[in-house]
Amino acid sequence: MKPKVLEYRGYQGSIEVSPEDNVLHGKILHIVDLVTFEAQTPAGLRQAFEHEVEEYLAFCEEEGVAPDKPFSGTFNVRLGSELHRQLALAASREGLGINETLKKIVEIWLHDCPDGFRVVHHHNHMHEHFYPAEMTHDSFRGGMNISLTEHPRPELRVVQ
Repeated sequence: MKPKVLEYRGYQGSIEVSPEDNVLHGKILHIVDLVTFEAQTPAGLRQAFEHEVEEYLAFCEEEGVAPDKPFSGTFNVRLGSELHRQLALAASREGLGINETLKKIVEIWLHDCPDGFRVVHHHNHMHEHFYPAEMTHDSFRGGMNISLTEHPRPELRVVQ
């Protein structure tokens, strides 16, 4: 899987391309301050990102301030009314509230899919196999000239 962000010492950096300037660039994500970096190559971008993280941490230490940790533990999720309703019903069936249910879902996802996930879907369809008219009961095991096979119900599953 191709990285969508750079990671170093618990910080993430974006990866952007500027075709006009023929340069790669990014910024440290999830902090209040704006810290940017750029380079000509992917390896150079990683090096520039790591350098800027070190510079940012050194600056915070010199200034006597804690590095930005803007996560409060609360956030809004816009699900749409029908998904919200389905979540509330499913949560109450388990004797949980919506927040507890979402927390469990996120914990499972982070534990089971540390590198992200992709959705695999299956299609329902039938296969019809027609055999030549000369095939008789004796020449074809099972004696049928049409075989119908149904595939299991569609499912979503996490693939690592």
